[in-house]
Amino acid sequence: MNNNIYLQGNYAPVRNEISEPRLKVTGNIPKDLSGLFLRNGPNPLSVLNEETHHWFMGQGMLHGIRLDSGNALWYKNKSVDGNQSVANTSVISHAGKIYAIVEAGSYPVEIDEELNSLETKPFYGNKNEGFTAHPKLDPRTGELHAMCYDYANKFDTIDYVVIDKNGSHKKTQTIPFESRSMLHECAITENYVLVLDLSVTFSLEKLGSGYFPFSWNDEHQSRIGLLDRNDESKDVKWFEIDRTYFFHTFNAYEDHNGNVVVSAAAYDRLFDKDWNGPFTESPPNLTRWVLDLKSGNAQSSKLDERSVEFPRIHPNFITRSNQFGYALASSNTQQPDFKEIIKYDFVNDSSEVYQYGPGNFGAEPVFVAADGGTGEDEGYLLSLVYNHETDKSDLIILNAQEPSSGPMATVHLPQRVPFGFHGDWISI
Repeated sequence: MNNNIYLQGNYAPVRNEISEPRLKVTGNIPKDLSGLFLRNGPNPLSVLNEETHHWFMGQGMLHGIRLDSGNALWYKNKSVDGNQSVANTSVISHAGKIYAIVEAGSYPVEIDEELNSLETKPFYGNKNEGFTAHPKLDPRTGELHAMCYDYANKFDTIDYVVIDKNGSHKKTQTIPFESRSMLHECAITENYVLVLDLSVTFSLEKLGSGYFPFSWNDEHQSRIGLLDRNDESKDVKWFEIDRTYFFHTFNAYEDHNGNVVVSAAAYDRLFDKDWNGPFTESPPNLTRWVLDLKSGNAQSSKLDERSVEFPRIHPNFITRSNQFGYALASSNTQQPDFKEIIKYDFVNDSSEVYQYGPGNFGAEPVFVAADGGTGEDEGYLLSLVYNHETDKSDLIILNAQEPSSGPMATVHLPQRVPFGFHGDWISI
């Protein structure tokens, strides 16, 4: 009997790749949403050992919904199978191209607008290099910044990689990193890249037992490093923080005093007793750190007791102070229910909630700016929703200025989209 929850229900893989034209829509799709909504996540069709299977494992699968001028033209899903890579975590667009990406030394995979995997070698010309699941695009420069690890080949270093605005490799800076922390994420400010050396580290014991090879490490002091973006001669400046781990930051920026402020969905403990996934040991809470460059100290504050993950903001506010943030929220239970979207107003210390409703389970809310919009929250939230009764998924479109008012439009999909990871909107 399969007791691994990450192989059951809507965590389970879908077996069929389909293409469905002319999707049914309830409501009205905003006409300025003309493009492609893509979502990437693991789809483990072949599992060697159900007991040791981890949610993060499995070949990537893309799910795409093409919108144009108020119409839902098609849905299709395809496995990611190019460039000798699993690429199962996220999908981004940069310099006119689309990439499925993952961390830990696996290569990016270029994707065309029909979701086909290509055999190109992204960013590096005629050679391959590993990348990350979470690069950060600087909206001022158009450059893509990434912190990359590959402990199988570079056991005690990581690479800070910059991809220029034209999509070509600009630089790689190697940094000592003996902790071998799971470097899933980074953040950037105008002058710094944040190096997140947190309390989940590489585990030879788990690797040898066939499990996902990262574990909570009480012996490792969590710390956040500031790496100067403009001067490679400067060492990383480290700030110790309480032991924690986070997969995803909301944002980072430099305040008027020159301090660096970063907020994230932070866990007190994970991958300790539960070796299959992240949710059962402590809920992730919205937490903020202020790094004082003069004193060298860090101050933290928990901003919300609710369990939140998969945060997003208006991408033009990366590196600068943002008023609004959006996240997927769950009840504080051992099995998350992905029941609602929270819109945070950090200036007024308030929040607004959209509830998916009974039997519905949501996914990461992706913010898409409205054409011609000038306000930070002037745009849309796109989120996939799984319905337990129908065993199918929908794509909902919310007004980001008032998400609690409910969907402006619901695009009905012909099959379910498993609980996975990250999506992006590609304007076409």
